[in-house]
Amino acid sequence: MIPKLLTALALAATLCTGGAAHAAIITFNDPGVVEINNTTQVATYTEAGFTISGPAGSFLPIGQSPDPMVLVGGFDTTPFSLMQAGGGIFSLFSFDFAPYDLGFGDDTSTLTITGLQSGGGMVSRVVNLTGAASLMFGTEWARVSEVSFSGTAGFSLDNINAVPVPEPGTLALSSLALLGLGLRRRRQGQRSA
Repeated sequence: MIPKLLTALALAATLCTGGAAHAAIITFNDPGVVEINNTTQVATYTEAGFTISGPAGSFLPIGQSPDPMVLVGGFDTTPFSLMQAGGGIFSLFSFDFAPYDLGFGDDTSTLTITGLQSGGGMVSRVVNLTGAASLMFGTEWARVSEVSFSGTAGFSLDNINAVPVPEPGTLALSSLALLGLGLRRRRQGQRSA
């Protein structure tokens, strides 16, 4: 009975964590539909297990395949957010950004990135939008539940690199299952000796 239970626990742990550590690169190269809730006027876009949401008109995937596509924001200073689809904690590693001319003639602009940490704290970075660049994030961005973006002028985002973080309960279940498999293997080794 116990060996079957341990095998079932190992299978459950494998299924729970089977993709949790895979990086998601949000490229916008094959964009889905931006859905707009007509009651709340909130727009959502989902790709690679993550959802971008904000007030309708605060962001828009732009470009045509096979050309590189990007997400454009900064139509006003209203922020939009990146979250794991269905909720949860994730790590933000990097993304590419650039100024995007919306025709307003603003030469000096900034992009503000704010992360809500899982413990309730906040982290923030402000970058000047003077040209295309990649932005890398440190360990303080390793356990966030939401990241918001806002600009003082037009900006584009691409290649957002984020990784879901397994919940502590999933890690505990995985550890228990591995321990059980080890004990089972040890008992089978003792019986054959």
